Amino acid sequence: MPTLEDLPIEQLLAHAKATESSHTLLRSLTSNPETRESLQRLIKKVQPNLSIPEIDAKDSVREEIKTEREARLALEQKILERDVRDRLEKQKLAVKRDFNLTDDDLLEVEKLMVRAEDPIPTYRGAAQVFAASRQSALPTPASYQRPTFQMPEKEVWAGGIGSPAKLNKIAMDEAYNAMGEIMSGKVAGVGPARAN
Repeated sequence: MPTLEDLPIEQLLAHAKATESSHTLLRSLTSNPETRESLQRLIKKVQPNLSIPEIDAKDSVREEIKTEREARLALEQKILERDVRDRLEKQKLAVKRDFNLTDDDLLEVEKLMVRAEDPIPTYRGAAQVFAASRQSALPTPASYQRPTFQMPEKEVWAGGIGSPAKLNKIAMDEAYNAMGEIMSGKVAGVGPARAN
C-alpha cells in the first residue's frame, strides 16, 4: 500500500476531501467538554498503552480514592462491630446482676434469644422469660371461709327460723300484705286500673 508521500497531488487532494468531514467531527468531539472524556476513554480502551494525561491522572486519583474508601468502610465496620459487642456485653452484665444469673443461666437466656421459633431479641426480655419459667406458681389457699348471710327484716322472719312451715306462712302473709298495698294504690304508679 503506497504512503501519502507516494501519491500524486490529485489523489492527495481527493483523500483530504474524503477525510475532512471525519476530521471535523473528531475535532468537535474532542473540543466539547461533555464528549471529550468519553472519546478519550474509548481511545484508551482500544490502545491501553497510549498515554493520555487527563485520563491517566483521573484514573490514578480515582484508584487512590477507592482504596481509601475501602479502608474507611472496613474501619467503620470494625468500629460498629466493637460498639455492638460492647453494648451487648453491658446488657449481659446488667441482666446477670439484676436477675442474679449464673454463667449457665446466662447461656440458657442466650438460647432463648436465638431460638428458631419466637426468638427474644433483648437480654432483658429473655432474662425475664427465663426467670418466670423457673418461678413456681403461688399455691391457692386450701380452705375457704363459709359466706355469712344476714337475714333481712329480722323481726319479721325471726319467728320462722328452723321451721320451713312457719317460714312459708310468713312468706304468704308478706305476699298478701304487698298485694294489698299495691291494690289499694299506696304504691305510686302501680295498682288497679282507673278510668279517667
